[in-house]
Amino acid sequence: MPTSYLEGREAHFAEALRRMVRIATVNPPGIDYLPMVEHLVDRLRALDMPPTVHRVPDADVVAEGIDPSYPRYNVIARWDVGARRTVHFNAHYDVVPVSAGDWRMPPFGGKTSGGWLYGRGAGDMKGSIVALLGAIEALQATGASPAVNIEVSFTADEETGGALGAGWITRQGLVQADFAIECEGAAGSNVGIGHNGVLWLDVQIEGKAAHASSPERGVNAFEQMALMVHQLQATKRRLASPSRRWRDPGGHTRQPTINIGGVFAGGEGQKVNTVPGRAHFTIDRRLVPGENLQDAEAELVEALSAAALHAEARHRVRALLRIEPCVVRPEGDLPTAFARSLRNIRRRSPGFRVTTGFTDLHYFVEDLRLPGIGYGVTGERAHGADERVNLRDLVQTARIYADFLLRGIDGA
Repeated sequence: MPTSYLEGREAHFAEALRRMVRIATVNPPGIDYLPMVEHLVDRLRALDMPPTVHRVPDADVVAEGIDPSYPRYNVIARWDVGARRTVHFNAHYDVVPVSAGDWRMPPFGGKTSGGWLYGRGAGDMKGSIVALLGAIEALQATGASPAVNIEVSFTADEETGGALGAGWITRQGLVQADFAIECEGAAGSNVGIGHNGVLWLDVQIEGKAAHASSPERGVNAFEQMALMVHQLQATKRRLASPSRRWRDPGGHTRQPTINIGGVFAGGEGQKVNTVPGRAHFTIDRRLVPGENLQDAEAELVEALSAAALHAEARHRVRALLRIEPCVVRPEGDLPTAFARSLRNIRRRSPGFRVTTGFTDLHYFVEDLRLPGIGYGVTGERAHGADERVNLRDLVQTARIYADFLLRGIDGA
């Protein structure tokens, strides 16, 4: 049995993950994408799944405001066993930047200690790539035929919204499947059935520069920014009201959130004895299911416009990222089938979870209208120092994938 074959393969999985972690696919700007893609191509060929590498055209890269000297690549492969239905697995290979001084372990070393492997991307989400490839390897090594055709994609840029990764392959019609599994979004005993929405805004304020000895001759952009931030506090209070709550399938309540000033700065030429003529700050607004982007954006734009700014001050609001909330029914065939495999391996009653972050699942569920779920390894400290993944969990996740592929989906 493939699930038995995978038992005790922690060292094998650790070495496979270590090789991926050592390829520092940091985004932004998007370095070392090609070495990672070449490694994935070798892994897929070894599994007799001839891959196709799609380089995103430079024009598409430039349209997203990205330097084309950092090309984007997406990899797609398929194992067709003649089944009636196909399941598509998607995983991203890019990782967020690191502040190396905060780490005890080398951020791109892939070192192990106490049953954990440390490194940027260990949990988010190169560990899930290793688990998926390990599950396919187990099926082939034991001569087991999956109950569904398997299509996989390893894509770029999820950490910056996924438009040139999962978004690009879905827009190009490269996904030929009946179901989709995003290899993150839930872990452990939970099946992921969606994610929050997100709206990122950049607010630019233009005042009037002047010498600090005559501040009355200028319009202080920093002070105007402070007025806008103060105005947003009322919006923050409204978002925390009971009427804005959403209840998830497990009965837990969740509120929409707003984070102000993840990035904030002034303009060029500013110093202590100048009246700042320019300033900007960002807003991160998370939407719970049931909300929509258009209303959320309009609410924020209205609040910003209501700030009591100087008559000569101007502001401009630019959207950096817009992703609608995404939720699927937990009683659907795919969540039910995957939950069955989770119970078989974990020996626990499965739950269903909508993650507070966002994943690439919406490209498959919302854009392609495919039934989809999210599930991957249980990582810790994702996006933080000393990110890590438990090697035992890595194996267990592979066993769940293998069990699911062997059993298939009711009606498939």
